[in-house]
Amino acid sequence: MGLRGKIFSAFFGILALLMGGTIYYTNTQTTEFQTAQITGQLRSTRTRFEKKFENERANTLKLVRTITSDQKYRSFLQQVKDNYFSFAEEISMDTKADMVFVIDEEMAVRGVCPAPSGVKVNRDEHIARIMEQVEEPHVDGLLAEILDTGKNDSRVMVFGGKLTNMINVPLKESLSDDYALGVVSVGLVIDDAWVNDLLKDESLGVQVIFHIDGDPVAANVPPEQSRAVLKAAMIGTGESFDFRDERFIRLQGKFGKAGRPAGYLFVASLDKAMVPFVSLQWKIFSLGLAALLVGLVVIMLMTNRIVFPIRLLVRGTREIMDGNYDYTVENKSKDEVGQLARAFNHMTGGLKEKEQIRNLFGKYVHPSIVSDIMENPENLQQGGTRRVQTLLFSDIAGFTTISEGMDAEELVGFLNEYLGAMADELTANDGILDKYLGDGIMAFWGPPLTKGNHAVLACNAALGMQIKLDDMRRDWQARGLPPIHARIGVATGEVIVGNIGSEQAQDYTCIGDTVNLASRLEGVNKAYRTDIIVDEATLDMAEGKFRTRELDTVRVKGREGGTRIFELRGFASGANSELEGHCQPYADALVLYRAGDFKGALKAFQSFEDDAPSAVMAEACRHLIEEPPEHWDGIHTLTEK
Repeated sequence: MGLRGKIFSAFFGILALLMGGTIYYTNTQTTEFQTAQITGQLRSTRTRFEKKFENERANTLKLVRTITSDQKYRSFLQQVKDNYFSFAEEISMDTKADMVFVIDEEMAVRGVCPAPSGVKVNRDEHIARIMEQVEEPHVDGLLAEILDTGKNDSRVMVFGGKLTNMINVPLKESLSDDYALGVVSVGLVIDDAWVNDLLKDESLGVQVIFHIDGDPVAANVPPEQSRAVLKAAMIGTGESFDFRDERFIRLQGKFGKAGRPAGYLFVASLDKAMVPFVSLQWKIFSLGLAALLVGLVVIMLMTNRIVFPIRLLVRGTREIMDGNYDYTVENKSKDEVGQLARAFNHMTGGLKEKEQIRNLFGKYVHPSIVSDIMENPENLQQGGTRRVQTLLFSDIAGFTTISEGMDAEELVGFLNEYLGAMADELTANDGILDKYLGDGIMAFWGPPLTKGNHAVLACNAALGMQIKLDDMRRDWQARGLPPIHARIGVATGEVIVGNIGSEQAQDYTCIGDTVNLASRLEGVNKAYRTDIIVDEATLDMAEGKFRTRELDTVRVKGREGGTRIFELRGFASGANSELEGHCQPYADALVLYRAGDFKGALKAFQSFEDDAPSAVMAEACRHLIEEPPEHWDGIHTLTEK
């Protein structure tokens, strides 16, 4: 994205963030405010219903107690104990109740009024129906408790499948009795008409639903809607829920002593309450969008004076990245962009000079070392650091004889071709070419210049050098040049690495016992007639990524202890049945050799055909048989470098 695009994006992002933040904040605050308002409204509605319940109970209880405490009625009750129909009818007329019934102390219905509206039934059938409802466990238990205690009881309860505001008053012969001879039960059914009558002045859209066992029994909305709303509200918890892609706020409760699961649900639409505020938000958004369009036009005019000169600088930067250090930027303005252009031209001159130094220096010192020195000049200070590194030494077999058969110019060209190919293989495997030793090569791997497993990289390089040399030999033979062979030694261990020398001349190199060991292992190839030998530490670090064969344990010149040496034969992923067939028999013969069973080892080594190391070990066994050692430790001491 260009600078103009970034400026546009920044402007658009800031304005969009402000608009979005404003809309989000106002929407959040408005939602919280409306939620609180609706919740308060629902609580107010609940209070109205609770007062309605309390007023009905209080009024009904007052009327019933007045009637039952009258001396005329108590005298009538004492004389006529089996027929309370006129008594029930009187109470029904005075209280305007939906249902009145009277039971005696045997829990038998003695009076009922009125009969169900619009239903023609005789008195016995009506009594039987009420009796069935009285015998429901929660009704039967409540009436029995009132007969025993002689105390009033008022509650919302389920009676006959309907939600009823019930007032139960005991009938006593004497007002001071602690027991009752019967109970008068007066019920006001909570139905749609009852709800609508209470909410006739309600204009805020509160939906009220009373329910039994999860089914609506009274509501101010149509039955299908009340059933669907109730089902949606029963799912989940919290004060809000979604119904038909609309948000609602709910307030619900239960009637704890109703006998069956019953309760109420008050809901109101949050989205409808938010309509005016949403409209205002869209107006804000429209104004913000208009401001954005105007701002984009202004930004476009302003950025043209900035972007075009900067594009010239960007083009110049790309030219420098491509190596064109002669590129200059023309800008004669006196503002900051013009100053930047002149600074850029000055910088390209410095980079051109620095690159010339790097290219020249890189021909004598490895590019990784040059880069490190250029980036960290303090590393030029004398001193070394102990690190675990992998060293590789390589040398041409019989180079003296080869050089005697070639003139000086031809020899140098031939040697440069060989050394160049080997250096390419080392560099390809992240190796640090330390120096050329005539026809020999010294290289090393390890931190901080080499990343990854340096033992694996060194072994990859050694095998790659031999593969490359094999290809070059065919070309040399076709050109009439000698088919040279190279020997390689690889060792891993602690060395001192750093700048070594004087203040006038320094060399970034490695010194230490591991360097000496790697150099000696290169020469050990001559004794065992092999191409690549690695030590045990290198093999351990290589983690089984290569095919090797243990050759022997040797004591090289300059070291007191023995070193297990291994022939590096190829990559672990490769397959060579002939080489693999030698490994285990050779290892078995080596066990006999180290145990001092020279005759057995000789026989085992002689069983190999065309295997140079086996022939070398067989010759060593013959020598040890002829001149047995006094103290055999299984280590072959080498006297030559």
